[in-house]
Amino acid sequence: MDDVIYHHDLLQQQLNEQDTTSSQHPLMMEINNWERESVEMIRRAAEKARCDLDQLLTSNKKLVKKELEKISTQLKTSKEADDYSEKNLTGWLQALEKLKNQLSTPRDVKLQKTNDKIWLRRPEIVTVSLNSLDKFEIVCGNAHILENGLVAEHKETTGHAEVCGFSKYSTGTHKIGLKIEKMTNNQWMFWGIISQNTTAQKSSYASKSANGWAKCTNQVYFNGKNNNGYNNYQGDIVENDIVYLTLNCDRQIIELENERTKQKYSIPIDLNGCPFPWQLHINLQGSSDRIRILA
Repeated sequence: MDDVIYHHDLLQQQLNEQDTTSSQHPLMMEINNWERESVEMIRRAAEKARCDLDQLLTSNKKLVKKELEKISTQLKTSKEADDYSEKNLTGWLQALEKLKNQLSTPRDVKLQKTNDKIWLRRPEIVTVSLNSLDKFEIVCGNAHILENGLVAEHKETTGHAEVCGFSKYSTGTHKIGLKIEKMTNNQWMFWGIISQNTTAQKSSYASKSANGWAKCTNQVYFNGKNNNGYNNYQGDIVENDIVYLTLNCDRQIIELENERTKQKYSIPIDLNGCPFPWQLHINLQGSSDRIRILA
C-alpha cells in the first residue's frame, strides 16, 4: 500500500508541476529548436542571395560601363568632326536609354522564390492514434505471416523477402507501431512504405516506389535509391526496439520514431514516384528475423 501511495503522490506532483513547466516539455523544446534552426537557415539563404546578387550587379555594371565608353568615344569623335545626323542622335539616345534600363533593372537578373518542401517544414501539433487495424498480408520471398497477420517472420535462410500490409493509405495521418522481435546481429531490416500498384519483388527496398529506412550503414531510400544518412539518420535501431511509422498522406511525409532513443526521422514523398495508395512495407533478410505490428 505504501508503495502504491508513493507512486500516486509522485504522479500527482508531476501533474502539478506540469502547469508551470510546459516550456520544458520535449515537444515545446522541439518547436523552439525548429524556430532557431529555421531562422538560421533563412539568414544563411538571405546572405547567399545578397552575395550572389551583388556579384551579378557588379558584373552588369562593368558591361554597362564598357558600352557607355563606346558611345562616349562615338559622341566625342562625331562632335569634333561635326559629322552626325538626326538618325545618329536618335540611335545614341535609344542606346543610352537601353543602358539606363539595364543598369537599374538588369534583364537577366530576377528574384525567384523556390517552393522547396524539404528546405523548411512548418511544425504542426496533431493528434495521431495508433493504427491497430493493419496486418501483414502480402509476402514475396522466403518469409511467412503468423498470428493472424500481426507477425512477419523470415524462414531459416538468408536473403531478402518483402512483406506488406493489407491497409491502403491515401488520406489522413496513420501511426503504426512495430516491434523488432529478432534482427540477426542487428544487421539489416527495412521499414517504410510502397505504392500498392508496385509489383512485388524480393529486393523490394529497391522498387521505384519504395521509401523508408534500413538498418545498414544508415540507409534511407527515396523511390528505391539509397541516400545514406539523409536527415541525419543514425541507423540506431536494434533488436527488441519499438518503432513508430507515421504516414501523413495529407502532407506527403512519412516519419520513423525510435521509442528507446527518442530519435525521429522524416522523408518527403514524391507522389510521381510513389503514388497513392500507400502500403506498410517491410523487407527482411536475416534467418528467422521477425517483426510484429503492435495491436
